[in-house]
Amino acid sequence: MTSSPPPIRLLLACTRPLATDIRQCLDQNTETQVCAHVESLSALRTALDTQTPDLLVCELQLDQLDALEATAELRSRKLNVPVVLLASTGVEEIALRCLEQGVDQFVTPDANGFRRLPMLVRNLFERAAKENSLLLKKSELRESHERYIDVFDNTSDLIQCLAADGRFLYTNRAWRETMGYTEEEVESLTLTDVLHPDSQLCCQDRFNRLQQGEELSRIDFKFLTKSGDVVHLTGDCGSLIKEGEAISTRGIFKNVTDMVQAEQALRASEARYQTLYEHAPDIYTTLSKDGTILSINHTGAGILGYCVEELINRSAASVIHPDDLPVVLEHMEKLFSGQESGQGIEYRKVRKDGSLLWVHQRASLDPDETVPRLLVVCRDITDRRHLEDQLAYQATHDALTDLINRREFEKRLSRILSSTHRGEHALCYLDLDQFKFVNDSCGHIAGDELLRQVSGLLAGQIRARDTLARLGGDEFAVLMEHCPTDRAAALAEQLRKSIENFQFQWRERRFSLGVSIGLLPLQGISSLKDALSLSDAACFAAKARGRNQVHIHNRDSNVPDSPASDVHWAPNLTTALEQDLFCLYAQPILPCDGSGRGNRYEILIRLRENGEIIRPGVFMPAAERYNLSPRLDRWVFDHVLRWFAEHPEALAQTELCSLNLSALSLCDKAFRAHLLEQMKDTGFPPQKLCFEVTETAAIANLSQATEFMNTLRQAGCHFALDDFGSGLSSYAYLRNLPVDMVKIDGIFVRNIATNEVDRMMVKSICEIVRMMGKETTAEYVESAEALEILRQIGVDYVQGYHLGHPAPLDRLEFGTRTPEQSALSTSE
Repeated sequence: MTSSPPPIRLLLACTRPLATDIRQCLDQNTETQVCAHVESLSALRTALDTQTPDLLVCELQLDQLDALEATAELRSRKLNVPVVLLASTGVEEIALRCLEQGVDQFVTPDANGFRRLPMLVRNLFERAAKENSLLLKKSELRESHERYIDVFDNTSDLIQCLAADGRFLYTNRAWRETMGYTEEEVESLTLTDVLHPDSQLCCQDRFNRLQQGEELSRIDFKFLTKSGDVVHLTGDCGSLIKEGEAISTRGIFKNVTDMVQAEQALRASEARYQTLYEHAPDIYTTLSKDGTILSINHTGAGILGYCVEELINRSAASVIHPDDLPVVLEHMEKLFSGQESGQGIEYRKVRKDGSLLWVHQRASLDPDETVPRLLVVCRDITDRRHLEDQLAYQATHDALTDLINRREFEKRLSRILSSTHRGEHALCYLDLDQFKFVNDSCGHIAGDELLRQVSGLLAGQIRARDTLARLGGDEFAVLMEHCPTDRAAALAEQLRKSIENFQFQWRERRFSLGVSIGLLPLQGISSLKDALSLSDAACFAAKARGRNQVHIHNRDSNVPDSPASDVHWAPNLTTALEQDLFCLYAQPILPCDGSGRGNRYEILIRLRENGEIIRPGVFMPAAERYNLSPRLDRWVFDHVLRWFAEHPEALAQTELCSLNLSALSLCDKAFRAHLLEQMKDTGFPPQKLCFEVTETAAIANLSQATEFMNTLRQAGCHFALDDFGSGLSSYAYLRNLPVDMVKIDGIFVRNIATNEVDRMMVKSICEIVRMMGKETTAEYVESAEALEILRQIGVDYVQGYHLGHPAPLDRLEFGTRTPEQSALSTSE
């Protein structure tokens, strides 16, 4: 009994009434089954996701779907499903598009169309079934062919098939890749084209035997690749016989080129082995368990200064440094006992002439010998060890001066501080006073040379057990171990004097130097940070007290050494600026010859705090350390210009108004622009303005300070070099700085009436300054005797308590003079 064919599964895409008509029509005439009814594109997609219909009957246009969309969805899924289009009108306009999309038939939804529909459905279904069957067979055949080809193409063996005349009928991928040909190129090749000349005769004989139907196994021959490389092949060959005649031959081969070449290389390497062994750059030896040298290469023996015969059967210990012998013997024992495998060691060998050779040794048991012996390779690492020693030295020493560097110094200092057996130790912190001037005026090469010479000078002054280090820049430190404070102070003073007496010469110029030294006794100090901070603070105190001196930190003193005492000033000064707590004072500067020239004044800043007037010497060090000095300079400048703008009569009677500038202001381009802008806005005459700068401030950044001065001088302002003579290189600065006048340091003026040396110093300064075309002002004139001496020397201007104390600017009576000032004008 045969089973009836399955029903034709229909997918209806139409209105529900039309779907009902189609069901009734088909149920009467054809075995059909409606598997789904949809009225939108989304519903169609959902239906196709779950099943594949045999045929789609689709209405031309629905609200949410049209026939072209439905057909396109089928084709996008690559479904070979016939499509019947139901349309009464409008088909002509889209007929071409329908055919392009794959619509198979058009049917009108009327009685005539419904009569045609059953037969049409059956015919389309049968046609599609045949097409699908044919496609399936073709697909299976293609897949079968591809499987065989895939098997052939994915084997590593080389497969070839030749025609009776030697032409290639087929080669697999491995054959083509090995030989370097494409499929198209192989079609034009014959066996003779790829055979190596050495294989031509034997291959011809084998090909003839194959033509007679003989099967050949394990045959070897050589091919030539497209690029000319030799390929060694081995394999089996056979023939396809038809009607007693060989119509083709086939061969399956393995590429044994690597193996053949390896065998050839092995034979060649065996021939070269002895040569390589003898002339290898390392020391190759074999040792017995008792340390006897069984063999050694020629080069190795030469490295040790021997010939091979001298070392054979000799103890290996005879060429090992005695101090290293225990380590080497222990290493060998572990190797023989299997406790260690291949770990290298480094030790010293002794050459025949007694010189030493550092080697890195690797050794292992010889696996091919029944009697245990070691295979040993020693490489000369003498240069590497020397380099390591050099690098270790460089890691702990300063490259420029060859002194201990900061890292190593801190390590040694930490060791002393953490030692349980503490003695009396001291730490010196040194900072050169004139280094920056030399560096800026002569260049970094000169600065480097200065540091080298100073390093050598300091190294010659310390004790053998002391540690001298360069901490960076122009800062040095000396760790004095087992050195009482009084002895440390004497040594520090010795260091200071050695620098003071030293003169650095660079080309035609000579420079005198100074050094500020902070000395810290280390008793009771346990922290590296504290030791460095306190010694640095002591050094700062030495600088603050006039430079070129030794300051000993005294932890029992209530007066701190350093900026630590200034910490509270930072917020106080900021508050004072915000609340305008500063005020201006002025001190007169008078012509020494009593001439009636206009009034000159130095404007000074004071701070009002808790009802007291605080002098700048108290707070200015803190202002400079915490970078507040430019704000103070700006405050003074702005208030001076504002005051004179409000008092034009005072400005008219003033010849010159002097203001002090800090080092940071000299390097501030914004401040410079502010000065120029304010003078222009207020109309203050720039020729009545003089800026006083100290040597220290000017050389802090010589190039920027010089640029600042030149710009303001071009605008009409003047510059005075303050505290002249306090440094060791004052004249060098005077020659390099664009100043109009010089204020002689009060240290020479205060005792000029009783000190002949001070008198001669002032006279010398005046003569040189006058020769350079600049004016002089003497500060700290405190007596009539001093004033008379200064007049005789020829000083241009004088300033001091004898002539007038600083007074608030608001209380200054311009045009009136004190009795001392009047006496000065009539003393002529």
